[in-house]
Amino acid sequence: MLIDGFKLMIIGIGTVFIFLGLMVFIISLSAKILAPFAGLLEKKAENLGIKSIPPPENTDKLHVAAAIAAVQMHRKNNQKN
Repeated sequence: MLIDGFKLMIIGIGTVFIFLGLMVFIISLSAKILAPFAGLLEKKAENLGIKSIPPPENTDKLHVAAAIAAVQMHRKNNQKN
């Protein structure tokens, strides 16, 4: 009975392993196939209705530059995902 359970466990683990490997392969293949079309769906910032808000007069320019850099880095990192 213990041997039968072990065989069933190996079959189950093997099935999951094969399924996950196949899924990774298909996702990688589809990413390579669809890579040339990635730019077609990107929207420009002006088309999204994003308006720039001027900073208050007493704001330090270095803080504004740091905030802009942080937002750009966040957008850049999220575009790849």
